[in-house]
Amino acid sequence: MSYEGYVQIMCKKGHQWQKDCYDFESMDAERCPHCRSKAVWYNCVDLTNGSFEDGKRIDGYVELKVRKKKVCRCCKRELETIYYIPKTKPEK
Repeated sequence: MSYEGYVQIMCKKGHQWQKDCYDFESMDAERCPHCRSKAVWYNCVDLTNGSFEDGKRIDGYVELKVRKKKVCRCCKRELETIYYIPKTKPEK
């Protein structure tokens, strides 16, 4: 059986992005695609056996809380979302 999944990653400014589990090297190698800051938090999401069982999430996904959103004044398009960094320590 092979492993399937992705990694949730955050920088110190609260930007969030995701990478396939096989493309993620290490926290030290990760740079934010929005601001180029170093990654400070990550979480592995395991999709090997599905995401839900009996209506509950089983894949390890962390629901991030929005701290601030920047929206274009004229067209109302979302430009940037900043999240709170979870208190949990990143996996080693």
